[in-house]
Amino acid sequence: MPFSIADAVRRHVLLPATDRWRFWGDVDARIATLEERDRWEPERLRRWQLEQLRHVLEYCSARVPFYRRRFAAAGFDPSRFDDVRQLESVPPLTKKDIREHGEDLFATGVARWTVKAGRTGGSTGVPTPFHQSHEEQAWVEAETRRCRRWEGFLPTSRAVALGGRNYRPTWKTRLVRAYVRHVRRLVPLPSPFLTDEKLDEYIAAIDDWRPEVVYGYPSAVYLLSRRMTDRGHRFPFVRVVETGSEKLFDHQRAAMREAFGFEPYDGYGGGDSPVAWECPAHRGLHVLQTSRYIEFVDDAGRAVAPGEKGRVLVTTFHNDAWPYVRYDMDDLAEPMPDEACTCGCRLPRIRCVHGRAGDILRTPDGRSITPANVTLVFGPLHDRVWAYQLVQETPERIVALVVPGPLFADADERRLVSDLRSFMGDVVGLEVRRVADIEKTPAGKHLILVSRVRPVA
Repeated sequence: MPFSIADAVRRHVLLPATDRWRFWGDVDARIATLEERDRWEPERLRRWQLEQLRHVLEYCSARVPFYRRRFAAAGFDPSRFDDVRQLESVPPLTKKDIREHGEDLFATGVARWTVKAGRTGGSTGVPTPFHQSHEEQAWVEAETRRCRRWEGFLPTSRAVALGGRNYRPTWKTRLVRAYVRHVRRLVPLPSPFLTDEKLDEYIAAIDDWRPEVVYGYPSAVYLLSRRMTDRGHRFPFVRVVETGSEKLFDHQRAAMREAFGFEPYDGYGGGDSPVAWECPAHRGLHVLQTSRYIEFVDDAGRAVAPGEKGRVLVTTFHNDAWPYVRYDMDDLAEPMPDEACTCGCRLPRIRCVHGRAGDILRTPDGRSITPANVTLVFGPLHDRVWAYQLVQETPERIVALVVPGPLFADADERRLVSDLRSFMGDVVGLEVRRVADIEKTPAGKHLILVSRVRPVA
Protein backbone atom coordinates (compact mmCIF):
# COMPACT_ATOMS: atom_id res chain seq x y z
CA MET A 1 0.00 0.00 0.00
CA PRO A 2 1.28 3.53 -0.71
CA PHE A 3 2.97 5.41 2.11
CA SER A 4 0.83 8.43 3.06
CA ILE A 5 1.37 11.61 5.06
CA ALA A 6 -0.73 10.05 7.83
CA ASP A 7 1.66 7.06 7.86
CA ALA A 8 4.63 9.42 8.16
CA VAL A 9 3.01 11.21 11.12
CA ARG A 10 2.31 7.89 12.84
CA ARG A 11 5.79 6.56 12.17
CA HIS A 12 7.89 9.64 12.92
CA VAL A 13 5.78 11.59 15.44
CA LEU A 14 3.12 9.54 17.24
CA LEU A 15 5.05 6.28 17.58
CA PRO A 16 8.31 7.80 18.92
CA ALA A 17 6.29 9.95 21.35
CA THR A 18 4.35 6.98 22.72
CA ASP A 19 7.56 4.93 22.85
CA ARG A 20 9.22 7.49 25.09
CA TRP A 21 6.15 7.62 27.30
CA ARG A 22 5.83 3.81 27.55
CA PHE A 23 9.50 2.78 27.63
CA TRP A 24 11.41 5.90 28.69
CA GLY A 25 13.73 5.45 25.73
CA ASP A 26 14.35 5.29 21.99
CA VAL A 27 13.16 1.97 20.55
CA ASP A 28 14.45 2.73 17.03
CA ALA A 29 18.01 3.18 18.31
CA ARG A 30 17.81 -0.23 19.96
CA ILE A 31 16.51 -1.80 16.75
CA ALA A 32 19.54 -0.44 14.89
CA THR A 33 21.82 -1.97 17.54
CA LEU A 34 20.09 -5.35 17.27
CA GLU A 35 20.31 -5.35 13.48
CA GLU A 36 24.05 -4.70 13.69
CA ARG A 37 24.50 -7.60 16.13
CA ASP A 38 22.47 -9.87 13.82
CA ARG A 39 25.38 -9.90 11.41
CA TRP A 40 28.23 -10.32 13.85
CA GLU A 41 30.45 -13.34 13.35
CA PRO A 42 29.55 -16.09 15.88
CA GLU A 43 32.82 -15.66 17.79
CA ARG A 44 32.26 -11.92 18.26
CA LEU A 45 28.74 -12.60 19.52
CA ARG A 46 30.05 -15.18 22.02
CA ARG A 47 32.66 -12.74 23.39
CA TRP A 48 30.00 -10.05 23.82
CA GLN A 49 27.62 -12.48 25.54
CA LEU A 50 30.35 -13.51 27.97
CA GLU A 51 30.90 -9.87 28.95
CA GLN A 52 27.18 -9.30 29.43
CA LEU A 53 26.76 -12.46 31.47
CA ARG A 54 29.65 -11.52 33.76
CA HIS A 55 28.04 -8.14 34.45
CA VAL A 56 24.58 -9.66 35.10
CA LEU A 57 25.92 -12.39 37.39
CA GLU A 58 28.00 -9.96 39.47
CA TYR A 59 24.99 -7.62 39.71
CA CYS A 60 22.72 -10.46 40.84
CA SER A 61 25.21 -11.58 43.46
CA ALA A 62 25.47 -8.06 44.88
CA ARG A 63 21.86 -6.87 44.59
CA VAL A 64 19.41 -9.81 44.40
CA PRO A 65 18.83 -11.86 47.61
CA PHE A 66 17.59 -14.97 45.81
CA TYR A 67 20.68 -15.26 43.62
CA ARG A 68 23.06 -14.43 46.43
CA ARG A 69 21.75 -17.52 48.25
CA ARG A 70 21.56 -19.66 45.13
CA PHE A 71 25.12 -18.88 43.99
CA ALA A 72 26.47 -19.57 47.47
CA ALA A 73 24.65 -22.91 47.69
CA ALA A 74 26.00 -23.91 44.26
CA GLY A 75 29.55 -22.80 45.09
CA PHE A 76 29.41 -20.38 42.17
CA ASP A 77 31.59 -17.23 42.26
CA PRO A 78 30.60 -14.64 39.60
CA SER A 79 33.91 -12.80 40.02
CA ARG A 80 35.67 -15.87 38.58
CA PHE A 81 33.28 -16.27 35.66
CA ASP A 82 35.21 -16.53 32.38
CA ASP A 83 33.51 -19.38 30.48
CA VAL A 84 29.80 -19.80 29.68
CA ARG A 85 30.06 -23.48 30.62
CA GLN A 86 30.46 -22.38 34.23
CA LEU A 87 26.76 -21.48 34.17
CA GLU A 88 26.00 -25.18 34.26
CA SER A 89 26.70 -25.18 38.01
CA VAL A 90 23.81 -22.73 38.60
CA PRO A 91 20.43 -24.50 38.88
CA PRO A 92 17.77 -23.22 36.45
CA LEU A 93 15.15 -20.80 37.74
CA THR A 94 11.84 -22.64 37.73
CA LYS A 95 8.24 -21.48 37.84
CA LYS A 96 8.05 -22.99 41.33
CA ASP A 97 11.04 -20.84 42.39
CA ILE A 98 9.24 -17.73 41.15
CA ARG A 99 6.01 -18.59 42.94
CA GLU A 100 7.81 -19.24 46.22
CA HIS A 101 10.57 -16.60 46.10
CA GLY A 102 9.26 -13.89 43.76
CA GLU A 103 9.86 -11.07 46.24
CA ASP A 104 13.51 -12.07 46.68
CA LEU A 105 14.05 -11.78 42.92
CA PHE A 106 13.69 -8.00 43.11
CA ALA A 107 17.00 -6.15 43.22
CA THR A 108 17.54 -4.09 46.35
CA GLY A 109 16.97 -0.36 46.00
CA VAL A 110 14.61 -0.66 43.01
CA ALA A 111 11.62 1.70 42.92
CA ARG A 112 8.73 -0.73 42.52
CA TRP A 113 6.53 1.85 40.84
CA THR A 114 8.88 1.83 37.84
CA VAL A 115 8.47 -1.91 37.30
CA LYS A 116 5.82 -3.47 35.07
CA ALA A 117 4.10 -6.55 36.51
CA GLY A 118 2.85 -9.21 34.13
CA ARG A 119 2.34 -12.93 33.83
CA THR A 120 3.02 -15.58 31.23
CA GLY A 121 -0.01 -16.79 29.34
CA GLY A 122 0.27 -20.21 30.94
CA SER A 123 0.59 -21.94 27.54
CA THR A 124 2.21 -24.89 29.33
CA GLY A 125 -0.61 -25.11 31.85
CA VAL A 126 1.41 -23.27 34.53
CA PRO A 127 0.86 -19.46 34.57
CA THR A 128 3.79 -17.53 36.07
CA PRO A 129 4.17 -13.90 37.22
CA PHE A 130 7.08 -11.78 35.99
CA HIS A 131 8.31 -8.17 36.30
CA GLN A 132 10.11 -5.93 33.80
CA SER A 133 12.06 -2.69 34.10
CA HIS A 134 11.44 0.04 31.53
CA GLU A 135 14.82 -0.77 29.99
CA GLU A 136 13.84 -4.42 29.54
CA GLN A 137 10.47 -3.43 28.07
CA ALA A 138 12.22 -1.20 25.53
CA TRP A 139 14.54 -4.00 24.42
CA VAL A 140 11.63 -6.47 24.21
CA GLU A 141 9.71 -4.04 21.99
CA ALA A 142 12.80 -3.48 19.85
CA GLU A 143 13.32 -7.25 19.44
CA THR A 144 9.71 -7.69 18.34
CA ARG A 145 9.80 -4.85 15.80
CA ARG A 146 13.18 -5.95 14.47
CA CYS A 147 11.81 -9.45 13.81
CA ARG A 148 8.67 -8.07 12.21
CA ARG A 149 10.84 -6.12 9.79
CA TRP A 150 11.94 -9.52 8.49
CA GLU A 151 8.30 -10.17 7.62
CA GLY A 152 7.55 -6.73 6.19
CA PHE A 153 5.26 -6.02 9.17
CA LEU A 154 6.01 -2.34 9.87
CA PRO A 155 4.63 0.04 12.53
CA THR A 156 2.52 1.66 9.79
CA SER A 157 1.05 -1.66 8.58
CA ARG A 158 -2.66 -2.26 9.02
CA ALA A 159 -3.19 -5.45 11.02
CA VAL A 160 -5.77 -7.62 12.73
CA ALA A 161 -5.03 -9.75 15.79
CA LEU A 162 -6.91 -13.01 16.35
CA GLY A 163 -6.78 -13.77 20.06
CA GLY A 164 -7.54 -12.42 23.49
CA ARG A 165 -10.90 -11.87 25.09
CA ASN A 166 -13.73 -9.36 25.06
CA TYR A 167 -13.33 -6.59 27.64
CA ARG A 168 -16.14 -4.73 29.39
CA PRO A 169 -16.35 -1.23 27.87
CA THR A 170 -14.85 1.40 30.20
CA TRP A 171 -13.20 4.76 29.58
CA LYS A 172 -9.82 3.04 29.93
CA THR A 173 -10.55 0.21 27.49
CA ARG A 174 -12.02 2.71 25.02
CA LEU A 175 -8.86 4.83 25.26
CA VAL A 176 -6.63 1.79 24.73
CA ARG A 177 -8.75 0.63 21.80
CA ALA A 178 -8.51 4.09 20.18
CA TYR A 179 -4.70 4.09 20.60
CA VAL A 180 -4.45 0.57 19.18
CA ARG A 181 -6.61 1.35 16.16
CA HIS A 182 -5.41 4.82 15.22
CA VAL A 183 -1.73 4.75 16.25
CA ARG A 184 -0.85 1.06 15.94
CA ARG A 185 -3.44 0.53 13.17
CA LEU A 186 -4.53 -2.72 14.77
CA VAL A 187 -8.04 -4.17 14.99
CA PRO A 188 -8.34 -6.88 17.67
CA LEU A 189 -10.64 -9.82 16.90
CA PRO A 190 -11.16 -11.58 20.26
CA SER A 191 -11.39 -15.36 20.16
CA PRO A 192 -12.97 -16.52 23.44
CA PHE A 193 -14.76 -19.06 21.23
CA LEU A 194 -14.95 -19.44 17.46
CA THR A 195 -18.02 -20.78 15.69
CA ASP A 196 -18.57 -20.73 11.94
CA GLU A 197 -20.83 -17.72 12.47
CA LYS A 198 -18.17 -15.84 14.41
CA LEU A 199 -15.53 -16.70 11.79
CA ASP A 200 -17.83 -15.38 9.05
CA GLU A 201 -18.23 -12.18 11.07
CA TYR A 202 -14.44 -11.85 11.32
CA ILE A 203 -14.00 -12.50 7.59
CA ALA A 204 -16.35 -9.59 6.93
CA ALA A 205 -14.44 -7.41 9.41
CA ILE A 206 -11.13 -8.23 7.70
CA ASP A 207 -12.63 -7.41 4.30
CA ASP A 208 -13.76 -4.07 5.73
CA TRP A 209 -10.42 -3.15 7.40
CA ARG A 210 -8.25 -4.51 4.55
CA PRO A 211 -5.18 -5.25 6.68
CA GLU A 212 -1.76 -6.09 5.34
CA VAL A 213 -1.09 -8.38 8.32
CA VAL A 214 -3.07 -11.09 10.10
CA TYR A 215 -1.56 -12.41 13.29
CA GLY A 216 -2.66 -14.34 16.34
CA TYR A 217 -2.74 -17.70 18.07
CA PRO A 218 -2.00 -20.54 15.63
CA SER A 219 -5.21 -22.34 16.65
CA ALA A 220 -7.33 -19.26 15.89
CA VAL A 221 -5.60 -18.41 12.58
CA TYR A 222 -5.88 -22.09 11.61
CA LEU A 223 -9.66 -22.08 12.16
CA LEU A 224 -9.94 -18.85 10.14
CA SER A 225 -7.86 -20.43 7.35
CA ARG A 226 -10.07 -23.51 7.22
CA ARG A 227 -13.19 -21.37 7.07
CA MET A 228 -11.70 -19.26 4.26
CA THR A 229 -10.89 -22.41 2.28
CA ASP A 230 -14.33 -23.91 2.87
CA ARG A 231 -15.91 -20.72 1.51
CA GLY A 232 -13.36 -20.21 -1.26
CA HIS A 233 -12.60 -16.78 0.20
CA ARG A 234 -9.34 -14.87 -0.29
CA PHE A 235 -7.79 -11.73 1.18
CA PRO A 236 -5.63 -10.37 -1.69
CA PHE A 237 -4.53 -7.40 0.44
CA VAL A 238 -2.99 -9.58 3.21
CA ARG A 239 0.73 -10.14 2.64
CA VAL A 240 1.90 -11.33 6.10
CA VAL A 241 0.55 -14.00 8.43
CA GLU A 242 2.22 -14.31 11.83
CA THR A 243 1.55 -16.74 14.67
CA GLY A 244 2.76 -17.03 18.25
CA SER A 245 1.98 -17.99 21.88
CA GLU A 246 1.19 -21.60 20.94
CA LYS A 247 2.97 -24.29 18.98
CA LEU A 248 2.38 -24.04 15.24
CA PHE A 249 1.74 -27.54 13.89
CA ASP A 250 2.52 -28.66 10.34
CA HIS A 251 -1.16 -29.20 9.47
CA GLN A 252 -1.96 -25.68 10.69
CA ARG A 253 0.86 -24.20 8.62
CA ALA A 254 -0.39 -26.09 5.55
CA ALA A 255 -3.94 -24.77 6.07
CA MET A 256 -2.65 -21.18 6.32
CA ARG A 257 -0.50 -21.62 3.23
CA GLU A 258 -3.51 -22.92 1.28
CA ALA A 259 -5.83 -20.12 2.47
CA PHE A 260 -3.46 -17.16 2.11
CA GLY A 261 -1.17 -18.39 -0.65
CA PHE A 262 2.17 -17.97 1.19
CA GLU A 263 4.12 -19.22 4.20
CA PRO A 264 3.23 -17.89 7.66
CA TYR A 265 5.88 -16.60 10.05
CA ASP A 266 6.12 -18.11 13.51
CA GLY A 267 7.49 -16.55 16.69
CA TYR A 268 8.35 -18.19 19.99
CA GLY A 269 8.65 -16.50 23.37
CA GLY A 270 7.26 -16.17 26.86
CA GLY A 271 5.90 -13.39 29.02
CA ASP A 272 5.71 -11.04 26.00
CA SER A 273 9.47 -11.53 25.36
CA PRO A 274 10.49 -13.01 21.99
CA VAL A 275 13.03 -15.83 22.13
CA ALA A 276 13.18 -17.11 18.53
CA TRP A 277 11.65 -15.95 15.24
CA GLU A 278 11.19 -17.25 11.72
CA CYS A 279 12.94 -15.36 8.92
CA PRO A 280 12.04 -15.06 5.20
CA ALA A 281 14.01 -18.24 4.43
CA HIS A 282 11.46 -20.24 6.51
CA ARG A 283 14.17 -22.72 7.53
CA GLY A 284 13.94 -22.68 11.30
CA LEU A 285 13.64 -19.89 13.87
CA HIS A 286 16.57 -17.57 14.65
CA VAL A 287 17.46 -17.55 18.35
CA LEU A 288 17.43 -13.94 19.55
CA GLN A 289 20.76 -13.92 21.38
CA THR A 290 21.30 -10.18 20.88
CA SER A 291 19.69 -8.91 24.09
CA ARG A 292 19.67 -12.03 26.28
CA TYR A 293 21.45 -15.38 26.62
CA ILE A 294 19.51 -18.47 25.58
CA GLU A 295 20.58 -22.04 26.27
CA PHE A 296 19.33 -25.47 25.24
CA VAL A 297 20.26 -28.01 27.89
CA ASP A 298 19.67 -31.59 28.98
CA ASP A 299 18.24 -32.65 32.34
CA ALA A 300 21.65 -32.13 33.95
CA GLY A 301 21.80 -28.51 32.74
CA ARG A 302 24.48 -29.13 30.11
CA ALA A 303 24.26 -27.84 26.53
CA VAL A 304 22.82 -30.29 24.00
CA ALA A 305 24.32 -30.89 20.56
CA PRO A 306 22.64 -29.70 17.34
CA GLY A 307 19.79 -32.03 16.45
CA GLU A 308 19.11 -32.95 20.08
CA LYS A 309 16.16 -31.69 22.09
CA GLY A 310 17.01 -29.43 25.00
CA ARG A 311 15.17 -27.43 27.64
CA VAL A 312 15.05 -23.71 26.86
CA LEU A 313 16.75 -21.49 29.47
CA VAL A 314 16.81 -17.66 29.26
CA THR A 315 19.03 -15.11 31.04
CA THR A 316 18.14 -11.43 30.63
CA PHE A 317 20.74 -8.68 30.11
CA HIS A 318 18.60 -5.57 30.73
CA ASN A 319 16.09 -6.41 33.47
CA ASP A 320 18.01 -4.96 36.41
CA ALA A 321 14.85 -4.57 38.53
CA TRP A 322 13.95 -8.28 38.51
CA PRO A 323 16.67 -10.21 36.69
CA TYR A 324 16.32 -13.87 35.88
CA VAL A 325 19.21 -16.24 35.33
CA ARG A 326 18.65 -19.51 33.45
CA TYR A 327 14.86 -19.20 33.57
CA ASP A 328 13.35 -22.53 32.49
CA MET A 329 10.70 -21.87 29.82
CA ASP A 330 9.34 -25.38 30.39
CA ASP A 331 9.71 -26.05 26.67
CA LEU A 332 11.95 -28.26 24.55
CA ALA A 333 13.63 -27.01 21.38
CA GLU A 334 16.01 -28.52 18.85
CA PRO A 335 19.04 -26.37 17.92
CA MET A 336 20.27 -26.57 14.34
CA PRO A 337 23.90 -26.82 13.16
CA ASP A 338 25.75 -23.49 13.24
CA GLU A 339 25.44 -22.64 9.53
CA ALA A 340 24.84 -19.27 7.88
CA CYS A 341 21.21 -18.68 6.89
CA THR A 342 20.39 -17.54 3.36
CA CYS A 343 18.56 -14.52 4.83
CA GLY A 344 21.92 -13.05 5.93
CA CYS A 345 21.29 -13.18 9.67
CA ARG A 346 24.12 -14.92 11.56
CA LEU A 347 22.13 -15.74 14.67
CA PRO A 348 21.81 -19.46 15.47
CA ARG A 349 18.57 -21.28 14.70
CA ILE A 350 16.27 -23.88 16.18
CA ARG A 351 14.36 -26.33 14.06
CA CYS A 352 11.18 -26.37 16.13
CA VAL A 353 9.76 -26.00 19.62
CA HIS A 354 8.31 -29.12 21.18
CA GLY A 355 5.50 -28.67 23.67
CA ARG A 356 2.78 -26.06 24.09
CA ALA A 357 0.72 -28.75 22.46
CA GLY A 358 -2.91 -29.59 22.94
CA ASP A 359 -6.08 -30.52 21.14
CA ILE A 360 -8.90 -28.28 20.01
CA LEU A 361 -12.09 -29.21 21.84
CA ARG A 362 -15.41 -29.13 19.95
CA THR A 363 -18.74 -28.65 21.67
CA PRO A 364 -21.97 -30.16 20.28
CA ASP A 365 -23.24 -26.68 19.31
CA GLY A 366 -20.21 -26.04 17.07
CA ARG A 367 -17.89 -24.02 19.32
CA SER A 368 -14.12 -24.53 19.07
CA ILE A 369 -12.19 -24.26 22.34
CA THR A 370 -8.46 -23.58 21.89
CA PRO A 371 -5.57 -23.40 24.40
CA ALA A 372 -5.66 -19.61 24.05
CA ASN A 373 -9.24 -19.50 25.38
CA VAL A 374 -8.29 -21.36 28.52
CA THR A 375 -5.12 -19.42 29.36
CA LEU A 376 -7.18 -16.23 29.47
CA VAL A 377 -9.37 -17.75 32.19
CA PHE A 378 -6.62 -19.28 34.34
CA GLY A 379 -4.00 -16.55 33.85
CA PRO A 380 -5.46 -14.13 36.44
CA LEU A 381 -5.38 -16.96 39.02
CA HIS A 382 -1.64 -17.61 38.68
CA ASP A 383 -1.15 -17.06 42.44
CA ARG A 384 -3.92 -19.53 43.31
CA VAL A 385 -3.67 -22.27 40.68
CA TRP A 386 -0.38 -24.12 40.24
CA ALA A 387 -1.40 -26.08 37.11
CA TYR A 388 -4.50 -26.88 35.08
CA GLN A 389 -5.85 -28.97 32.21
CA LEU A 390 -9.21 -29.40 30.46
CA VAL A 391 -10.12 -32.95 29.43
CA GLN A 392 -13.05 -33.62 27.09
CA GLU A 393 -14.16 -37.12 28.09
CA THR A 394 -17.24 -37.19 25.81
CA PRO A 395 -18.74 -34.63 23.41
CA GLU A 396 -21.04 -33.49 26.23
CA ARG A 397 -18.63 -33.59 29.20
CA ILE A 398 -15.48 -31.64 30.08
CA VAL A 399 -13.45 -31.98 33.29
CA ALA A 400 -11.21 -29.11 34.45
CA LEU A 401 -8.30 -30.53 36.42
CA VAL A 402 -6.88 -27.97 38.86
CA VAL A 403 -3.81 -28.20 41.07
CA PRO A 404 -4.78 -25.63 43.73
CA GLY A 405 -2.37 -23.40 45.61
CA PRO A 406 -2.83 -22.57 49.31
CA LEU A 407 -4.93 -19.48 48.47
CA PHE A 408 -7.37 -21.26 46.16
CA ALA A 409 -10.90 -20.99 47.57
CA ASP A 410 -14.44 -22.02 46.69
CA ALA A 411 -15.05 -18.52 45.31
CA ASP A 412 -12.20 -19.06 42.84
CA GLU A 413 -13.78 -22.31 41.69
CA ARG A 414 -17.11 -20.58 41.14
CA ARG A 415 -15.31 -17.88 39.13
CA LEU A 416 -13.61 -20.55 36.99
CA VAL A 417 -16.92 -22.22 36.22
CA SER A 418 -18.51 -18.89 35.29
CA ASP A 419 -15.60 -17.80 33.07
CA LEU A 420 -15.29 -21.18 31.36
CA ARG A 421 -19.03 -21.22 30.72
CA SER A 422 -18.72 -17.81 29.04
CA PHE A 423 -17.11 -19.41 25.99
CA MET A 424 -18.05 -23.10 26.39
CA GLY A 425 -21.79 -22.47 26.64
CA ASP A 426 -24.26 -24.62 28.52
CA VAL A 427 -24.52 -27.64 26.25
CA VAL A 428 -21.60 -29.47 27.87
CA GLY A 429 -21.32 -30.70 31.41
CA LEU A 430 -18.45 -29.09 33.32
CA GLU A 431 -16.74 -30.44 36.43
CA VAL A 432 -13.87 -28.78 38.30
CA ARG A 433 -11.75 -31.48 39.90
CA ARG A 434 -8.99 -30.57 42.37
CA VAL A 435 -5.98 -32.87 42.01
CA ALA A 436 -2.49 -33.12 43.52
CA ASP A 437 -0.74 -33.32 40.13
CA ILE A 438 -1.43 -33.53 36.41
CA GLU A 439 0.12 -36.23 34.25
CA LYS A 440 2.72 -34.94 31.80
CA THR A 441 3.52 -36.05 28.26
CA PRO A 442 6.63 -38.19 27.60
CA ALA A 443 8.36 -34.89 26.73
CA GLY A 444 7.61 -33.61 30.24
CA LYS A 445 4.90 -31.15 29.19
CA HIS A 446 1.52 -30.26 30.61
CA LEU A 447 -1.12 -30.21 27.87
CA ILE A 448 -3.76 -27.54 28.41
CA LEU A 449 -6.44 -29.34 26.40
CA VAL A 450 -6.90 -33.09 25.96
CA SER A 451 -9.69 -34.56 23.79
CA ARG A 452 -10.64 -38.18 24.30
CA VAL A 453 -13.37 -37.89 21.71
CA ARG A 454 -11.43 -37.83 18.42
CA PRO A 455 -8.40 -36.00 17.03
CA VAL A 456 -9.05 -32.76 15.16
CA ALA A 457 -7.88 -32.70 11.54
